[in-house]
Amino acid sequence: MTVLTSTIRDIAGADDATIFAFETPVVRGGSDGSVVTVRSRRYTAEAGVLTTDDLEPGPAVLHLSGGMSVSYRITIPDSDTPVQLWPLIDAATEPDNQAWMTGFMRNAGGMARGKAMPLADYASAPRDPETLYVLF
Repeated sequence: MTVLTSTIRDIAGADDATIFAFETPVVRGGSDGSVVTVRSRRYTAEAGVLTTDDLEPGPAVLHLSGGMSVSYRITIPDSDTPVQLWPLIDAATEPDNQAWMTGFMRNAGGMARGKAMPLADYASAPRDPETLYVLF
């Protein structure tokens, strides 16, 4: 189970009015063999801090309502420590120009560089965990 948290603010400061509703998109099995239903859980920030109950890891839909209504298809990770909500929303946000993009990838801080190399050279090349290798 995972607790989601975040500082919530609007243009003028703390926002305690926006409603954050989390639900699973379909009935599914839980991490402990239980059944996870599609019933929505609603939260608002208190003094500008949003903290959820323990939520079941896996696919979820986040509905924000207040000044505007928007939904995000997020994936709740399995974590024993609280997880920040913004990276989940950011990962679920599509790029601005969809006319020329069919997909996207965001660097979440784990990739420092990219390198293209022939497949034949990959086996003998030194590995760098911060490098994304594109093989041809």
